[in-house]
Amino acid sequence: MIIDKLNDKYFFFEIKNKNNMILKLTNIGASIAGVFFNDKNNNQIQVSFGSDDINFYLNPHDYIGASVGIVANRIINAEFEIENKKYTLSKNDNNKHHLHGGVDGISNKIFDYKKINENSILFTYLSEKGEYPANINISIEYTLTDENDIIIKYNAKADSKTPINLTNHTYWNLNGEGNIYSHNIFIDANYFLPTTNEYVPNGEVLKTKNTEFDFTIKKDLKNIENKDLYDHCFIFESSNINKLRASAYSSITGITLELYTTKPAMHFYTGNFLDNREVRNTILNKHNAFCFETEYLPASVNFNHFPSIIFDEKKEYNEITIYKLKI
Repeated sequence: MIIDKLNDKYFFFEIKNKNNMILKLTNIGASIAGVFFNDKNNNQIQVSFGSDDINFYLNPHDYIGASVGIVANRIINAEFEIENKKYTLSKNDNNKHHLHGGVDGISNKIFDYKKINENSILFTYLSEKGEYPANINISIEYTLTDENDIIIKYNAKADSKTPINLTNHTYWNLNGEGNIYSHNIFIDANYFLPTTNEYVPNGEVLKTKNTEFDFTIKKDLKNIENKDLYDHCFIFESSNINKLRASAYSSITGITLELYTTKPAMHFYTGNFLDNREVRNTILNKHNAFCFETEYLPASVNFNHFPSIIFDEKKEYNEITIYKLKI
């Protein structure tokens, strides 16, 4: 593991496995700062984006590579209730909704770190009671294996009742640049959450079958070329970490990305709002990258029929997500 100390607070880390796959990390937002993998012709491809500039992470935009919370995705009208007490949050989405933890989310917070071994690092952060009604100790551990697995283990311990829904907002393009229309996508989901024109769930849970949201049979993304179609939550039917939940494949590079998780859902986003976003070695525009954001159902605090995301001192948040690359 290579550790680049920028000053007493900011660090970059580089983990390389025996196959020359590289995982770059930073303690700013416990972020993935880039993933590099060799394609079918043994050329190194930057398949996940980031930067070597600390200001990229201190002033996050589009949450590229960042850990996200305390509650990822949207809370409708930036408010929720616990035991009949109403909580009001910052409105950082269309001046109406609460998005990805709000203006004080964890995506640009400075995490403490501990090197576990040459292939693993643990980031920790104490989110003090403020917008959210609890002190929350957050742990996010990254491991890069010689089987090309990026394993992310999430743990959060709250001292009173609070919603928690953590994720990672890594952007992927298995070609390294350009549009993602040729990417072949699989998602193991028979249900998804439709949204309003403000991108918040409308409370319905619909079947994917016979719709453009059915990825149980692999298909490419050419249908998004002239429209912004995918910014939705797809629901899984079990928490089996060994079951393939989603995948993407590029015939150009021969690279496959597989997703495994214990979380009940995944937000599939096709970079609809990317606009001239400078990252390492390229610029991201609309449909130049996609996200597989593992999560609990968005707006769960707003709909009683959605599974609860309330945790407290008796109920810890423990989840695992694995991104696996292969040729």
